[in-house]
Amino acid sequence: MSKFTADRLKDSLIFIAWVGGLLCIGGLCWFLSKPLRVEQLRQSVNRGWIETGYNYRLDAPVLPQALNSGQARLGTWYNMSGGNRALIFTLIGDGVFLPCAAIVNSGGKVIEILALGNDGEKLLGNISPGIMKLYIRRIEGET
Repeated sequence: MSKFTADRLKDSLIFIAWVGGLLCIGGLCWFLSKPLRVEQLRQSVNRGWIETGYNYRLDAPVLPQALNSGQARLGTWYNMSGGNRALIFTLIGDGVFLPCAAIVNSGGKVIEILALGNDGEKLLGNISPGIMKLYIRRIEGET
């Protein structure tokens, strides 16, 4: 093996290790900041609901172990007053990413899906009924 090839191999391995280290640090920061992100989301959704006049309020996050599926796959679950739960998730339909909240009763049925954002109600009306039924089935399957 020539010196030039050995130097290139060494430089490539150093670069790969550097990128891998950055990814590990980023992943660790993402994992450790989850409680902070969940609390910020709760506060943001509650502020939005106060501004729009909804009477719903998110209380505390639901632990994944409390769900039938054992883990939250679609979004973040929160307890609400009155025994209801809310799932905060992103609905994807017709190329649009729309943050939404699904209000679920104690029996596990979706009561209402609310759009979170300024133009959300308009965009939510444009989502096809088939896609909405698909999301409702997935949400009810997680409870």
